[in-house]
Amino acid sequence: MGKKILVIGGVAAGATAAAKARRTDETAEITILEKNGYVSFANCGIPYYIGNVIKSRNSLLLQNAKSLKKRYNIDVYTNTEAIRIDPDKKIVFAKNNRDENLTFNYDKLILCNGAKTIIPQIEGISEIDYFTVRSIEDMDKIKDFIEDHKPESACVIGAGYIGIETSEALMHCGLKVTVVEALPHILPTFSPEVSLKIYEKMSSCGITLKTETKIVKTYKQDNKIILLSEKGESFTTDLLIIATGVKPDVELAKTAGLEIGLAGGVMVNSRMETSVADIYAAGDLVEKKDIITGNYILAPLAGPANREGRVAGCNAAGGNLEYKGTLRTAIVSFENACCAQTGLSHKEAIKYGFDASFTYTEDPNHVEYYPDPKYIFIKLIFDRKTGKILGAEASGENGVERRIDVISTAIFAGLTVYDLGEIDFCYSPPYGAAKDPVNISGLVATNFINGSSLITPQQFLEIYSSELQILDVRTRIEFKSYRVKNARNIYVNDLRESIAELDKNRPVYIYCAVGYRGYVATKLLRSYGFDAYNISGGIEAIKRTAKIKSMEVIDAGNS
Repeated sequence: MGKKILVIGGVAAGATAAAKARRTDETAEITILEKNGYVSFANCGIPYYIGNVIKSRNSLLLQNAKSLKKRYNIDVYTNTEAIRIDPDKKIVFAKNNRDENLTFNYDKLILCNGAKTIIPQIEGISEIDYFTVRSIEDMDKIKDFIEDHKPESACVIGAGYIGIETSEALMHCGLKVTVVEALPHILPTFSPEVSLKIYEKMSSCGITLKTETKIVKTYKQDNKIILLSEKGESFTTDLLIIATGVKPDVELAKTAGLEIGLAGGVMVNSRMETSVADIYAAGDLVEKKDIITGNYILAPLAGPANREGRVAGCNAAGGNLEYKGTLRTAIVSFENACCAQTGLSHKEAIKYGFDASFTYTEDPNHVEYYPDPKYIFIKLIFDRKTGKILGAEASGENGVERRIDVISTAIFAGLTVYDLGEIDFCYSPPYGAAKDPVNISGLVATNFINGSSLITPQQFLEIYSSELQILDVRTRIEFKSYRVKNARNIYVNDLRESIAELDKNRPVYIYCAVGYRGYVATKLLRSYGFDAYNISGGIEAIKRTAKIKSMEVIDAGNS
C-alpha cells in the first residue's frame, strides 16, 4: 500500500491537488475532507447562475465524490470539517454533519481550506439575515430567497469583483440594486480612471452606487433591512449581500503550528511546503510570491489556487514542481463593460521603490474601418530607468482580456516596454490592426522614456488654469463637440502653417482625442523650439481624470 495523502478542502486548490497527486502516484491512498456538501465546483460561476446567465446548476458541479472515486480512486468525505491537526502523530481530527468525531492518519497533508468572507463590524449585523457568495450552499440560499420572498430591492456591501458581479446578477433578477463601498471608488484594486468604465455602465443600468460610504448599523423594521451609514444616510433593502472581501482561514493551520505570514496567510516555499514537515498548503489559504517584487502577498484568485494545488499535489506524491509566483492577473465585467489588470499598480510600484511612471493609450480592438470598433483604454506602468514592465490596467468592451494577457505574459518573460512595440500580433481587419493596442502602448512608453515630453492628465490638471496655453489639435468638428476649457484649436495637419499664432515664450500643453496626433504636434513644435507637452491619453483621459477629481474643465456644445 502506498503513502497516505490527505487533502483538506476541495474546489480549485484541493481537488486539483488530489487529482495531480493521483497522476503522480497511482499507489497512494488519497482522501479529501470537504466541510461543505460539494467537493469541486465552479465558484466563479455562482453570480452568473444567480443572474440566470448560466441556466444549469449542475454545470457548476465539476466533480463529485462518486466521479472522483471512479476516475481518480480518491476517497471524498463531504460535510466533514477538519478541527485539529497533530503534526507529531500525523493525525487530523474532524467532525461530520452527523456530529460524529473522526480521525484520519496521513503521511503527507495538503491544506486547501481556503478563505472566509470578511464580515464588517456593523452594529446589529448578527441579528440580520444576510448572504455571502462563496459556496454552492450560499448560491442556493440566495436563489431560494429570491424565489420564495420575491424581493424588490437588494443592497450589496462591497464593490470588489464579487460585489460587482453579484450586483449584475441581482439586476438580472429584476431587483433594484444599491452597491455600497467604503473606499473612494469601486473596484479598489484598479485605478479610478480605469474602473470608471464599469462605474458608468452600472450607473446607466440603474444601479445606485454609493462610494465613501461605510455602513455602521443595521436593524430590521417591517420585514425590511435598514442600513445606516457613518455619514447618517439610511438605506432600506429586502435582500442584503456581504461582499467585502475574504481573508485566509488559518485557524486549522494554527493548530499545527504553521508559520503565518505578515499578510495573514500560511507561509509556503516554492514547493508549497509549509514550516512543518510533510504539510503542504495551497490556494486562498496561503501567501503567494509576487513575481515582480519577490514579496509575499494575498491573491485570492482561482488561477493561482489551481496552479498551487497542482504543485502541492505533485510534490506530496513524490514529484518535483515549483510555483514561480503570481502577477494577480484578473478581469471583471458588468454587462459589456470590463476591466482587467496584471502586476503592480502605479502606487504599489512607487511604494516598492521603482522609478515608476505610466502612460495612457486608447485604441480600437480592430481597425476603425471595420464595423463596430471598440476602444481599449490601457494604463501601462513601467520603470523609467530600465523599461521594465511593472503592471497594466485596461478597460473597454471587446478585446481587453487579450491585451492584458499579452502584457502579463511579457512581464512573466521579463520583457520590457521596448519589446512590447515589437511583438507580432495576428492581424486581419475583424480581429486587430497592424499596430495592436499593446504595440502602441509599448511605443508610447518607449517614447516617454526617450524624452517625448509626455505629461499625465493628473499633472496637467494640477497646473490647469485659464492662463495656460492649451492646444487642441483635433479637427474642428471634434473640437466643437467638446473640448478643454480655454483651449484653442489648430488641426494637426494645419499646424506648420499656423505656428506663428502660438506664443513661443510660454509652454504649450497639447491634446488630441487619445494621444497620437498630440504626439505628432508635440514633436513638430519642439523642432521649432517650443516648450511643448503632449497630454497622455488625450482628451478622453483628461475627461476621465477630471470626472474623478470633480473638476469642471470640459466645455461641451458648439462654439
